Amino acid sequence: MDSELYTIGLYVLFGGAAVIFPLLFFVTAPYGRHSRPGWGPVIPARLGWVVMELPSPLCFAWLYFSGDYWDEPVRLALFALFMSHYVYRSLIYPFRMRGSTKTKPFLTVMMAILFNIVNGSLNGWAIGHLGTHLDAGWLVDPRFIIGAGLFILGAWINLRSDAILRNLKRPPDGSYVVPQEGLHRHVASPNYFGEIIEWLGFAIAAWTLPAFGFLAFTIANLAPRARSHQQWYRQTFLDYPRERKALIPKVW
Repeated sequence: MDSELYTIGLYVLFGGAAVIFPLLFFVTAPYGRHSRPGWGPVIPARLGWVVMELPSPLCFAWLYFSGDYWDEPVRLALFALFMSHYVYRSLIYPFRMRGSTKTKPFLTVMMAILFNIVNGSLNGWAIGHLGTHLDAGWLVDPRFIIGAGLFILGAWINLRSDAILRNLKRPPDGSYVVPQEGLHRHVASPNYFGEIIEWLGFAIAAWTLPAFGFLAFTIANLAPRARSHQQWYRQTFLDYPRERKALIPKVW
């Protein structure tokens, strides 16, 4: 990847975040509980998740291992953090989803594939080829220690919140119920809250532009969707707690 292509990718990452953040407050992506007709052909949701998420770890690993510094400890640690999330998201999470008949619009899958190719490639390149600060001393730098800790905390919140949703006792017709455990008692989308903490931690630990671009895109994508979840709960369940926030406990 030459410097010009790298720069273009950064513009796409940060520019895309700036565009979709306001847009998604008005147009909710049509999958999951927000599924609706009118978005073209659909494919099985499990297949969609695998196909759209897998390019990110593949591109990341390809460009990371093409670098000269892939075997340095701090870079391997960052590699492990990134890959742990995406191996779960692309190869484990889809097969633990409830509802084998769920579908996703093919259009949203294609958009996610494009983002994951750009994002995985930029972050793999930055960590495998660039980042002169990522030497042995970075392992004891407060930014790496705090960032890695935040990533682990966010991953735990994300996984725990997903597990609560997955294990909800639903009526025979499979309709939604309001979760009442963990951070679900405080926000509509604690799994999104956890994922944002993950990538905040990764950005601090890596201290690279693509990592912060990924954080910006994650917030731009998940914050509006958390608000949509909150509104959906309030419209669907008349007794939904009004004090329950959308994304950040006791804040928003």
